[in-house]
Amino acid sequence: MILWSNLEYVTLRIIRRFLFNGDVLDRLGTFIPYWRVNQGRLDPEPIVTAYQQLARQAGINLHDRRVVELGCGATNGTGYEWTARFGGHWTGVEPFALFDQDLDATLFANVRMSQPRASRENTSRMRDLAGLESSSADIIVSNSVLEHVRDPLALFEQCSRVLVPGGLMLHQVDYRDHFFKYPFHFLTFSKALWDNLLDPGDLPRYRLDEHLAALRVSGFDCEVLKRETDFAALSAVVPFLAPEFSTRDRDMLSTTTAALACRKAL
Repeated sequence: MILWSNLEYVTLRIIRRFLFNGDVLDRLGTFIPYWRVNQGRLDPEPIVTAYQQLARQAGINLHDRRVVELGCGATNGTGYEWTARFGGHWTGVEPFALFDQDLDATLFANVRMSQPRASRENTSRMRDLAGLESSSADIIVSNSVLEHVRDPLALFEQCSRVLVPGGLMLHQVDYRDHFFKYPFHFLTFSKALWDNLLDPGDLPRYRLDEHLAALRVSGFDCEVLKRETDFAALSAVVPFLAPEFSTRDRDMLSTTTAALACRKAL
């Protein structure tokens, strides 16, 4: 049996892996079929609003806290929006994207138009979470980052170290293949084929149940605040699932997006 749409999919994946790096995608992403540009490069307001809504749902107070955002991208835009709304201090952690000073200045000016209190004074950024002191953060957040992490257990152990006892995390995770026309096609390829030919370098294909298991091992009590599924799209590829996914729980495999609230033990 052949999944004919893989002809288009594989072609686009190979082009993505071998012709486009992150900088090129940032500039040309709007023209690449089925690709979405990082929201943080456009406007941080929807990201912070989503964090606020999740915090409200989880009963988390965001005001005057020390917050760390994982994978903040090329600017501190989320930090400007966050501290203008809630005060406190925001630290962005970004190991890959280089700081874009011009774009950052543009986003800061845009944030100040709607948030006159916005300031650069209460924001900072670093390349590695390991550089933060233990128990130096009250809250850790991320938006469409966990699905790109190669070693989630190591990350969650670092998060636990950085958080104060009883500290909180809010994670929004996008479990779809990031060529969004084909949300689950990447589950049809063996690990060897995916890792060596098709993976753009940042999609290890972890699913929600694996993240929840790693969080439990790291000492977090987690609640799934939101979860969306697409059974129709998954059903289309079920006959073609790679062996490592063919026996997995179909409900978990069908997850497209999820929002997690996690608390570190006291």
